[in-house]
Amino acid sequence: MRFPLLLLLGLASGLAAPAQTPETPALPAALAAADSALARADLAAYRGWIKFLRFEAGTAVARHGADSTEARDKVRRLADWTARIAADPALIGKLRGVQEWAYESPVDGSGQPFKLVIPTDYDPARPAAITVTMHGYSGNHLEHSTGAADHPGYFEIYVLGRARGGWYTGLSRADVLQALDYVEAHWRIDPARVRLAGGSMGGGATFKLGSRYPHRFASGQITCGYSIQEPVANLLTFPIYATHSDDDPVVPILLSRGPLAKLRRIGGQVIYDQTTGYGHAVWDYQAGNARAAAWAPKQIRPDSRSLRHVDFTAIDGDAVRGWWGEVAEWGPEPAPAGFILAAATDNTLFVSPANVARLRLHLAESPFNRSAPLHVSVAGGLPFDIPAPLPDSAVIAPGPDGAWTLETTPPSTPFRLHTPGGAIQVYNGEPLLIVYGTQGNEATRAALHAAAVAASHSPHPDWVVDGGDAAPDGVPHAHNLYGDLPIVADTDVTPDALAGHALVLIGTAAENRVVAQIAAQLPVAFDGATITCNDGVVLPGAHRTLGLFHYNPFAPQRLLFWVASGDAAGYAPGATVPALNGDRFIGADLIVTDATAGTLTATRSFDSRWTWTAQPTASPALPAALAPHEALACAIADSARRATGADFGLAGKLSVLGRTAIEPGVTRVSDIAALDYATPIDVVEVTGAQLVAFARTAATTSFSEIATFSEDSPLRFVPDVEPEAIDPVRIYRIAVPANQLFPFGRTIKPGALPQRRTDTMLADAIARFLVAR
Repeated sequence: MRFPLLLLLGLASGLAAPAQTPETPALPAALAAADSALARADLAAYRGWIKFLRFEAGTAVARHGADSTEARDKVRRLADWTARIAADPALIGKLRGVQEWAYESPVDGSGQPFKLVIPTDYDPARPAAITVTMHGYSGNHLEHSTGAADHPGYFEIYVLGRARGGWYTGLSRADVLQALDYVEAHWRIDPARVRLAGGSMGGGATFKLGSRYPHRFASGQITCGYSIQEPVANLLTFPIYATHSDDDPVVPILLSRGPLAKLRRIGGQVIYDQTTGYGHAVWDYQAGNARAAAWAPKQIRPDSRSLRHVDFTAIDGDAVRGWWGEVAEWGPEPAPAGFILAAATDNTLFVSPANVARLRLHLAESPFNRSAPLHVSVAGGLPFDIPAPLPDSAVIAPGPDGAWTLETTPPSTPFRLHTPGGAIQVYNGEPLLIVYGTQGNEATRAALHAAAVAASHSPHPDWVVDGGDAAPDGVPHAHNLYGDLPIVADTDVTPDALAGHALVLIGTAAENRVVAQIAAQLPVAFDGATITCNDGVVLPGAHRTLGLFHYNPFAPQRLLFWVASGDAAGYAPGATVPALNGDRFIGADLIVTDATAGTLTATRSFDSRWTWTAQPTASPALPAALAPHEALACAIADSARRATGADFGLAGKLSVLGRTAIEPGVTRVSDIAALDYATPIDVVEVTGAQLVAFARTAATTSFSEIATFSEDSPLRFVPDVEPEAIDPVRIYRIAVPANQLFPFGRTIKPGALPQRRTDTMLADAIARFLVAR
């Protein structure tokens, strides 16, 4: 059972006080003392910690009873810490050793915890290194950090990521960065020695954060980690020490071996310490651990002014900067944007942009001589000059004639510029509010409220179900662990709240009064029968659900995610639209699906100024032959095969699409490509004998239960493997999209095979070959 914070505090205030000892105050008294401390401006640094202790005390009382040992311990801890803090506002500077602590989240005002190891010899006059450790699936900041101990020299922070299974995207990622920001604000941290580490899910997080913010971190220790959507070239300045066992059945070795091999090929600093016999428990690999521990302290983040080569690709609007370059505005395509910067010694900058409309140069942090003019050549064009003395930053962009030049008059827009990546960008760490509709019949109202409750549990745009893996405390791993996100009825929300938050709006304009207020300002209208875009495109609406990512008209610098359905099933936990917008980045801003069958109707995207990109008719419609889930999956696999020149493609389950995956004649190639907008393709080499054995294993799984996740996910080779036609000693090449590496490794268990991460993206392969068969 879940216990929202406001409910817990309300319950606690009305409890009859049990008999108390002097050492165990009643919860209402402890809460009153905490409220008094929270009101003091001189105790601002403690707000997160006090709020977290309040949550823990209220949860223990609600779950175990006010007179239970668990509740007494938590209430006593709240009271003791509040008293210590109130008596000594400078207490934070005196803490040493292992501490559980918390910061106040700007997302919802909650206290979000972490474990911190403060060096026993900490001296604010001497900046110290810090290691940021991210736990694996099913853990938290305490359960996967039991080896933390007092020591001198450097800080350690063990972060939560909002949930035991938050995957370090959306609010899960924001939690890591905001916890680190808090520590850097209150202790003296050396910014050149901020190091990342993590195992399993946390190893994947090390790939994620290192590639998204390469200018912020010195290095990464990756234990049985994985990389799927991460642009590998972003890691060129991010040294990595990785350990992985080639018999890992949970995170197959292909998920780190391929991307790190590519990073080595392009000049990255990688030590890949591969072993065998440990399965997924490679954290028990003592020799590798010792080598990694000796390696880590030597890693220092380079000075930005020393970097003469920067290669960065942005896949969403929350991570647009690589060192002294930054995507200031996306180009015309709903695709990743990137740049390569090369600084010559004669103060010439060579720029290779990709899908970038405006590029910001942080010249104060660049290697250039700022007292001399900067000569800038873009895409091999004739150089133009930025005059001396060089400003701290400058923006370059194409002029009216298409030639790049210095931007002298920044464009003024009344809204936040659009960036691709999908609705997960709403969950970027800014204040967030979920508003559900209260109109309609009783069943509709119940569905809208249930959707809001499910949404409040998740650190992502998906609406998680109550089942699945759970810890002994009963909280499913996919749920926010220490407090749900705030929800409010459309009849109760205030104008200030609407303007002060990113919004998740649930319900049609007829069901949700807030949606009705802004319906004229949204680019999509939904009347239950049709979905009409403001450029004249009309899509089927009956029994459909739509999800729209847009800016918030109440506060155009903030974002919103609107979900509306003509059928209550579209609001259910696990429904297709929120699930497609879950914990990954996609290239679609509007998604329309069948509310019950999970069939994709269409997707659409905006350009940087929130104008729809090309009309759907610019992309071929999909035929009836590709409507079945397995047929579409096989066609996508064949597209990957053809784009990479491989012998075979690997087909696997397509996210949460239903048994009938698309609507023939309505769904288009571009609609499918948008869902795989940042997915690279790997090519794996096998002998003919291995290929036949792998195909035999794959044939034992079935696409019949495609709606249910299992480690034995269905797989097919395309074309079919005919054993009699296969040379057992010949080398064959299999195209495996990165999002199929998990099921490929878990189902077939191929171990460590020759593997190459290509530069070919699955979206491009789909666009070129899906119907050109």
